[in-house]
Amino acid sequence: KYSMDRKSHRRFGRRGGSDGTEVAKSSRRVRFTPPDPESLFPRNTPPEPNPPLKIPTVEPTSSSKHWARFSAACTFFVPDGCIRREGAAAKQAWREKVATCVLVLLASSFFVGFFGFVPLFVCQDQELYTWDEIAEQNEGIAFSLHTRSWSTVHGGIYDLESLGAIPQHTTMSGAFPALVGKDLSDMFPRPPPSELPEQCFNATALAEREPTEATCPQPADGTEDEFFCHENIAGTRFLSKFMGEYRKGTLAWTVDDRNERGGDWVVIRNRVYNVTSYTDILRDEDTGRIDEDSPNAYFAPDLHLLVTNRLGEDATEYFDTIATDGATAEAYLECMDEMFYVGDNDYREDPFCDSLNFIMYFLLIFVVAILLLQCLCSLLYVARKKATLSKDMLERQVMVMVPCYNEGEKELGKTIKSVMETDFPEDNKVLLVVADGIITGKDEAMSTPATLADILGFEFKPEIDKAHQYRSIGAKERNRAFVYSGTQEKDGKKLKYVVVVKCGVTSERSSPRAGNRGKRDSQLIVAGMLNRMHYGREMCELDLALYRALSGLGISVEDLTYMMAIDADTRVHKDSMSQMLFAMEKDETILACCGETKVDNKSQSWVTACQVYEYYSSHHMKKAFESVFGCVTCLPGCFSLYRIKTDDDNPLISCDYVYGRYARNDVESLHEKNLYHLGEDRMLTTLLLQHFYDMKLSFVPEAVCWTIVPHTFKILLSQRRRWINSTLHNMMELLKVKTMCGIGFASMKTVVVTDVISTAILPASLAYFLTFVVVVLVRGQAIDNTILLVYGVTLGCQVVVFMFRARWDYFLWFFVYTILGIPVFFFLLPLYSFWHMDDLSWGQTRQVQADTTGGVEGKVEDMQKSSRPKGETTLGEDQTQADDLEVVDIGNVNVVAV
Repeated sequence: KYSMDRKSHRRFGRRGGSDGTEVAKSSRRVRFTPPDPESLFPRNTPPEPNPPLKIPTVEPTSSSKHWARFSAACTFFVPDGCIRREGAAAKQAWREKVATCVLVLLASSFFVGFFGFVPLFVCQDQELYTWDEIAEQNEGIAFSLHTRSWSTVHGGIYDLESLGAIPQHTTMSGAFPALVGKDLSDMFPRPPPSELPEQCFNATALAEREPTEATCPQPADGTEDEFFCHENIAGTRFLSKFMGEYRKGTLAWTVDDRNERGGDWVVIRNRVYNVTSYTDILRDEDTGRIDEDSPNAYFAPDLHLLVTNRLGEDATEYFDTIATDGATAEAYLECMDEMFYVGDNDYREDPFCDSLNFIMYFLLIFVVAILLLQCLCSLLYVARKKATLSKDMLERQVMVMVPCYNEGEKELGKTIKSVMETDFPEDNKVLLVVADGIITGKDEAMSTPATLADILGFEFKPEIDKAHQYRSIGAKERNRAFVYSGTQEKDGKKLKYVVVVKCGVTSERSSPRAGNRGKRDSQLIVAGMLNRMHYGREMCELDLALYRALSGLGISVEDLTYMMAIDADTRVHKDSMSQMLFAMEKDETILACCGETKVDNKSQSWVTACQVYEYYSSHHMKKAFESVFGCVTCLPGCFSLYRIKTDDDNPLISCDYVYGRYARNDVESLHEKNLYHLGEDRMLTTLLLQHFYDMKLSFVPEAVCWTIVPHTFKILLSQRRRWINSTLHNMMELLKVKTMCGIGFASMKTVVVTDVISTAILPASLAYFLTFVVVVLVRGQAIDNTILLVYGVTLGCQVVVFMFRARWDYFLWFFVYTILGIPVFFFLLPLYSFWHMDDLSWGQTRQVQADTTGGVEGKVEDMQKSSRPKGETTLGEDQTQADDLEVVDIGNVNVVAV
């Protein structure tokens, strides 16, 4: 009795304050040194317990007030009466959902629209091609799926393949391949000046110099067989009439291209003119210089001065001064176009597009860098050896906590059997199952507690068994639970077990969800008992019953070091517990770890097949990367191992800071509802990261389990709605963690920001990718090879990971994920989740008989109900006004029903 009292009153210093503040050890630990305990306490009088833990109320912050104003501004045009929700809180949740969707739309427009679609369409001119780009088109682009046969005529780009198919060219089709990629302007004569506006010319000089009919120049030596003069197609009007349908674009000229080609050039209004044929007749035969007063000048004086004085320059400004009226300007441009036009200035290289492309490349390279780093981090775990536990490690006591709800015999039997078959010593592990109410799952013959009784062999008699009181969370703050314990023996193996069945208060016994308070409440039953035991607080009836049951099985609650959390449909590998415990024993700074979760029902349907590779990638890419930096951002409740306390008895997962904030019952806003009702596992991980900044959360790939994933699309929608929304909200909480690994831009917080943005823009990103595929592969538009390289590395990183692990079967699952999974996980599920963010039910994943609404902890109608009146809340106080709790002597009572 004295020993128990001493341990139950032990208090700890490090982060031991009820308000989360750090207190010196010497001022927190109580030492009992007198030899006679009765000198301290009168006979049969228990010591005075410590006061209950005070849960601080979270007051609205300035950011939350700004968010409420922003939500109201986004939905100001919708009055409350038009929102089909019951209660003010539910209506506010709808407004916050719309505001979140607005932010998603803005983020998608900025990152995908501005830096994706704008460079793809605005800065990728579909009409302009340089000589190099024409060569690329002719050689084949987009992995040679598209090859062209393009050549140029007077600045226009034409498809010779189509031209060769017309009847006039069928006899010459053999000569066409030799003409591809060349300038064929000499085969199409320019119109004579006599057919152009007369105000462009000096009539006297023109009569002496220029022909009156359209003629082609003489072909170069050796090209006579390929040369044919189209005298009937002279001028832009006839070119457009006979060849317009075969035109593919306009030749673009850069300064370097003009210098490389040589000759004399003039640019007017972005149109490039090769005036070499005119300047050649003006040159002095002796000096080779242009004589502005040459008698050969046949242009009008203004136009003649423009050509001679603005060679190699942009003469637009000078042109506007000489062509002051519209008729003159139109006439001058017609003459220049018909006689000298060879293409357009390459105006695509402007600062705006260059900046956009630079930022786009930076973002893509940044994402690829993260993927490469994730790949490298994953490969670090390939060569790790299997665990070998020492004798001291095997003496650690481990509790396997399994919360269950509506599972049947198939799921529960598989889970319990796998725990029994683990290779950890039977005497040092105990299974603790918490049934979240007396629930009968859909299509099940028995309730979940009755199924547990049938599997484990205890008697379940809710009519006569004693129910123990405890304070629960949710709208109903009172609850009762049965406690059963024993040892199951099967096939020469033994498994110690304790089963907690939440049955509800008397008024709800007839409900189909009697006792249901949610998964977080089930976790808090265990954490609350440990918290009150560590800090010497008054223990409730359920705490005492659990303590007796564990002690009766030979499990010392004070010596419990680890708690393994698995789901009721999870099957663990026989060495999984040993692998995770070995990793934590080798590194005392590891606070918790998780293993790899595989899909157990891979081939049940196309929905399950899509999830196989997704589960693999999320563990071996995402979690492996985070684990290297010691901050796995989500320890899944289906398969994780937590350190309960340090070797010097400092509480960890049950410390006041973590337990107190995880046990909050004043969850009001949509943000908090998503954190605590739908993403409790992530929220618990975030609390651990916030408080224990000097410890690590790790990933142990050698530890493996299998879980049942949704097999219909409807169930998958419900599950991923909860996961996506809770993930988005939880990452916002992670941004508040100031002690994440790294400094400034090169930190895990940058990765978290990237995750937040990428989650929000997933649908828009897929839309951009599909557009990119259509533009490049279908339409054949030339795209910078850097972008193709980025996408290649993205896919390559995924493949390399399972190649190095010799998981060859994942080639098939990767193919299924790429074809079927990407549209679902990147587009349909995010859109559905964002728009149903105010749906806090568990949906199709939590159905019971004669019900289709999901778990009680997530019903939307609870939004308008305050979980607890405003003010200071406490845990561990009296459960009812009628029955006061007593602190009694805890002995080793071996009972079946307490």
